[in-house]
Amino acid sequence: MRYAYEQSPSTDNPNKVRPTPETKVPEGVITIPNLWNTVRTLNQVVDVDYNIPGCPPQSNQIAAVIEAVIDILANGKPLPPKGTVLGASEKSCCDECPRERNIKKIKKFIRPYDIVSDPNLCLMEQGIVCVGPATRAGCGAKCVKAGVPCRGCYGLPLNIRDQGAKMVTALASVIDSTDPEEINRIIATIPDPVGTFYRFSLPDSLLRRAQV
Repeated sequence: MRYAYEQSPSTDNPNKVRPTPETKVPEGVITIPNLWNTVRTLNQVVDVDYNIPGCPPQSNQIAAVIEAVIDILANGKPLPPKGTVLGASEKSCCDECPRERNIKKIKKFIRPYDIVSDPNLCLMEQGIVCVGPATRAGCGAKCVKAGVPCRGCYGLPLNIRDQGAKMVTALASVIDSTDPEEINRIIATIPDPVGTFYRFSLPDSLLRRAQV
């Protein structure tokens, strides 16, 4: 809230006005919902039967889910258990990624635009933070194949409780140091770790919300 309405360079708000539930304007009163200080997942607010992951879900996965539903309805098959994730795999995005992993150790993390990445080598091993190890498969690793690191939009793989915690273990496998101070310096080169690791999963994580 502070950044969006008071500090952002793209915001023209000299009086630092923040949204209120009711605002009087010449045409009447504008009413908006109260803003919560914690973001919630959809299934923390309403009862959800099934989930198709992705931001957005891949079109072929949506088509496959619709075909499966038609088959179920047409042939009297039982529905999947409530809570089933549809249109995705139980594996991780790395399992779909064709890039080579050669256990290269790195000394700092960089942004994708800082280098011309090797199209055949794992982005993480080139120093680009990629959330593929902590993300469910099903998208076909389209972003990663195009040289764009995975953002984590397909959610957690099966049996992973926390996306950020999984990313910590993935980063530990590529950091080339055993010295705590040097490790801290390397980790400090990751811009916005919480926003990077929990872009789509913070409300359902062990953290539940960013600590200020």
